[in-house]
Amino acid sequence: MSAPYNPAPGGQQPGDQSQWGGYPGGNYPQQSQPGYPGPDERQQGGYGQSGYPQPGGYEQGGYQQGGYQQGGYQQGGYQQQPSGYGYGQGYSSYGNEQRPTLGIVGIVVAIVGAIVLISGFFLSWYKIAGQEAKFSDIHKDLSNAGSVAPGLAKAYFGWLAWVLLVLVIIAAVVANLPVGPAVLPMRIVAPVIGLLGVLLTLLALNSYWDKAKDTPAGQGADLGIFKHSAIGLYLTLAGFIIAGVAGVFGPRRA
Repeated sequence: MSAPYNPAPGGQQPGDQSQWGGYPGGNYPQQSQPGYPGPDERQQGGYGQSGYPQPGGYEQGGYQQGGYQQGGYQQGGYQQQPSGYGYGQGYSSYGNEQRPTLGIVGIVVAIVGAIVLISGFFLSWYKIAGQEAKFSDIHKDLSNAGSVAPGLAKAYFGWLAWVLLVLVIIAAVVANLPVGPAVLPMRIVAPVIGLLGVLLTLLALNSYWDKAKDTPAGQGADLGIFKHSAIGLYLTLAGFIIAGVAGVFGPRRA
């Protein structure tokens, strides 16, 4: 029966490891061939201390320190620079930019509406037979009529028109404030009061002229809401609309 290993030159047996690099059978010589590390080189210089990982290949400089943990993702990419993609600084700055401020446009429009309304109350509403009738003249006429004067017209030219003027201006201004619990409701209330002012003005004038036709002076006269109307009436109607629209703008978001 032949030996399981090839005999070594010089009478050395497979168990003798003095010249064959410690490997049984003598298949691997002790001295390495060019381009292939020997036993000692594989342990010390090949994959252990100085061969592959130490000069920056994989463990220290290649992947753990410089590639991923320190310089790649944890330190330089994501943890130490959260301002690029994090939600802390970026989202808070976005919230600051969306903070509401005073609605300048709405405030200006509300002031314009107030000026137009007040001007309409002091200018001529009607011109009949060369005579002018202002807001105050209609108020005096209804007061002199006493109990026969229509109730809506008497209330409107007595106090209701001024109340509507004040309410629509206040609602428009409050609707354009930056903060407050009444800001959002006033954005709806202001245009409603503006439309209500227009409607009540027309209804009050309609009842006033219908009653005037029943008087001896008004019989046979061509009277009506827009018959012989003047600038004061149109300014009043426009003022209610402008002041009501002013509340729709609301606070400005910077």
